[in-house]
Amino acid sequence: NSDVNFEVRDAITFTLLNYLMDGIIDVSVVRTPIKLEGLNYLELSEEPMIAVLPPAFPENRTKKEGISLKKLTGRPLIIYRRYEEFLMKAFGEKNLQPDIFCVCDDPRGAMLWAKEGLATAIFPQSMSSLCQGLRIQPLAESDLETQIAVIWKKGRKLSPLLQDFVDACMESIL
Repeated sequence: NSDVNFEVRDAITFTLLNYLMDGIIDVSVVRTPIKLEGLNYLELSEEPMIAVLPPAFPENRTKKEGISLKKLTGRPLIIYRRYEEFLMKAFGEKNLQPDIFCVCDDPRGAMLWAKEGLATAIFPQSMSSLCQGLRIQPLAESDLETQIAVIWKKGRKLSPLLQDFVDACMESIL
């Protein structure tokens, strides 16, 4: 429809959430974990976390099962700040104390450090395109998955166009 105008904003999840709550945007696609109070949401897909292994990391014979947090304990880790609380909670629930080499905001730098053999990086699987030449294994813990979700503010009546967008998202997951 040529009468439709829209603006696309690319930002980190927390900025998008603020835009949504402030009424700057009407709907957003985000990745969990995120606080969903005051929001309607629709989960579109799930994505496992991966371990990006440095070259010297021992081969895992059970690749299909993934690598456990226990196997990563005692090895230096690089984690993306966005998932720090999420991962630390997962280690804590297993009474494991991770060796955090670095908490970073830029996954590209973390991949370079992994390539240099300094540490193992833990990221969502969609970042695997940054990992050329590195071994990747999914984490064995299935509860360490993030979801891609469409969110919009509770109590907000969606325009017919936005309702069509949400309906199309819903159809894509059915």
